[in-house]
Amino acid sequence: MSATATTIVLKRPSVSMSSQATASPKVSKNKLPIIQPPVFYGCEHIGSAFQGGSTTSKTLYSGATRVALDSDRLTAQKCVYCSYMLVQTFLCMQCATVHCPRDAEQHYREEGHSFGVDSRSGHVFCFQCQDYIYDPALEDIRIEQETSIDGGARKKRRLEDSKPSADDLKYIESHTTFAPCRATGLRGFLNMGSTCFMSVILQSLIHNPLVRNFYLSDGHKQKECSQTNCMSCAMDEVFSEFFTSDKQDGYGPINLLTTSWKCEQALAGYQQQDAHEYLQFLLNQLHNTNKGTDQKSEDCSCIIHRSFYGKLQSDVTCESCRNVTTAHDPVMDLSLDLRIKDKKNKQPQGIVQTVQQCLARFTATEKLGVNEYNCSKCAGPREATKQLTVKRLPPVLCIQLKRFEHSANGVSSKIDADIRYPLELDMTPYTTRAKRKSGQESRSFKPYVYDLLSVVVHKGEINSGHYISYCRENGQWFQFDDSMVTLATEKQVLAAQAYLLVYIIRTFN
Repeated sequence: MSATATTIVLKRPSVSMSSQATASPKVSKNKLPIIQPPVFYGCEHIGSAFQGGSTTSKTLYSGATRVALDSDRLTAQKCVYCSYMLVQTFLCMQCATVHCPRDAEQHYREEGHSFGVDSRSGHVFCFQCQDYIYDPALEDIRIEQETSIDGGARKKRRLEDSKPSADDLKYIESHTTFAPCRATGLRGFLNMGSTCFMSVILQSLIHNPLVRNFYLSDGHKQKECSQTNCMSCAMDEVFSEFFTSDKQDGYGPINLLTTSWKCEQALAGYQQQDAHEYLQFLLNQLHNTNKGTDQKSEDCSCIIHRSFYGKLQSDVTCESCRNVTTAHDPVMDLSLDLRIKDKKNKQPQGIVQTVQQCLARFTATEKLGVNEYNCSKCAGPREATKQLTVKRLPPVLCIQLKRFEHSANGVSSKIDADIRYPLELDMTPYTTRAKRKSGQESRSFKPYVYDLLSVVVHKGEINSGHYISYCRENGQWFQFDDSMVTLATEKQVLAAQAYLLVYIIRTFN
């Protein structure tokens, strides 16, 4: 499954109803109007398709559902474009063609066919809403096809048993939130007093599909949470506001800001904070408030560790006896030096040019002096070599470029050099496995390719600057400058002086 595929956004499986289409009242002989009950549709788009009175879409849906629910549905598993045999495909309701998720989105953009039937379940996906929809009429057809495929002897009784009762319909209606199609999360944050450091971190999480899917699928239930000063409740509130409202003006996350103050006294007030430090604080808080465990990090199943947790391996090799001492260190991000320092006298020699050079230096072999290492096997100080490698790569890779420097005499400065970074980053050369191999063996590994998801930029001086961010949504880049949201180009993104980079793995093995 591709982690970066933005063609099908996996949002919370919701029950969306629109009452825009209402039957016209009929007039009886005594001239008193008879008010007909409202007609509910899965979304406004499928409602518009049905209001014309055409039965073509329903007929195609009936056939597509029959194919989707058939155990011998091989034809429903082959995309007409790429011919790949996939687990999931979408059967177009308007032209009866089959597409993989990526090509289904392309088919919608080119042909304007908005509805696809999931070959795994028979449910309808609206490409305009970017969500699965629940339509009562289509659900009746799906249930009828499901029961008829099973044999048909008990078809009528099973169909009646499967239909929702009057109480079920009341429950569905009372627990339904209509999410407008413009509620896509493209919204800015109000600056509530030097809070741009918080805004850019929130934007990177809002447009992170793993975190977004967790909160939009009730991963954290705010109404059932009894924790005080819960950062996850405050985060859930932000996601609800961004994805259930079609408002486009700036949003002020007051609850999240005040909860941050209560959880960390150093954040209280309206002074500028470091965005990287706030990211670390927020991830730690979301870990603690989402059933995070105090056991070893790899045993934690919270959304934060499942998304951001990685592991570094440190190998120290004694130059005398070749004894290797190995240690592992859990990390949530990689902090990379930008200055090239002389390995002997530790004096700066220049600035690196690319992120790949930063990673290469980060995982390069480093010599340790006699006074820096005691060999357990030699029982004394020895010269040694040390190498850091990435033992475990996380699904979401956060990289900090160390632009802020603090000297021993208290003087702080900022590195404003342009550091090039790619849209696609192959992390394979920096892994423990690749470093232990060489030549042809290392090139035979399956590459660990990451796609750029978010970029955080710091503008201005170290003590009086401003943060903006770039985030990718549905293949398009956007710039977020507090409450202002504008389109951005890849060239504009790659030309920015990045402070934080967020990459997401392209495919899950």
